[in-house]
Amino acid sequence: MGSYLFLAVRTLAVVVIAASVWPFAADAYDGMVVRLAGGFLPADIVARAGEGRIYLDFLGGEKGAGLGIHGFVLHFGLILVAALVVTTPGLGLVRAVAWTAGVLGLFVAVHVAGVALFVWGVHEATQEDGGVTIGQVMTAFAVFWALLPAVLGGAWCYWRWLPVLRGPSQAGGVPLDDALEGRKP
Repeated sequence: MGSYLFLAVRTLAVVVIAASVWPFAADAYDGMVVRLAGGFLPADIVARAGEGRIYLDFLGGEKGAGLGIHGFVLHFGLILVAALVVTTPGLGLVRAVAWTAGVLGLFVAVHVAGVALFVWGVHEATQEDGGVTIGQVMTAFAVFWALLPAVLGGAWCYWRWLPVLRGPSQAGGVPLDDALEGRKP
C-alpha cells in the first residue's frame, strides 16, 4: 500500500509542478493553437491569444463581444494526462519522454479542432436563425473539455498502469518494486 501512496503523491507532485510552470508557456501555446485553428474559423470571427485567454473578435459588430476561453480550461487536461504518462510505473525515461511528446501532439490537434468547433458553435449561436444558444455552446464545450481528459487519462491508466499495478500472481502484473526499477538512472 505504501508504494501506491508513493505513486499517487508522485503523480500529484508532477501535476502541481506542471501547473505551476505552465503559465510561463501558456500564451505561446495558446498563440500556436490559435494560429493553427485560424484557417478553420468562420470569416466573421477572429480568434487571438493573450493574457492567458483565447479571445473571439467579431468583425461584423458587437454580437458576441467579450466571449473567449480561459486558457487553463484547455490546459488542465493536457497537464493531467501528461502527468499520468510521465509517472507511469515501469515505463522508463526514454519511453516516458516519447509518450509525453505524443500526448502533447495529440492535445495540440484536439485543441485546434476544439477551438475551431467552439468558434463555429458561437458563430451559429449569434446568427438570427442559429437554432442554438450561446449557453448551449458553452455547456457543450465545458462538458467536452471536462470529459476528454478523464477519458484519455482513464484509458491510459487502464492500458499502462493497471497491468503494472496488478499483483505478480495475476496475468501481466509485476511487483511494484520491479515496476519502479525502470525509473532509476
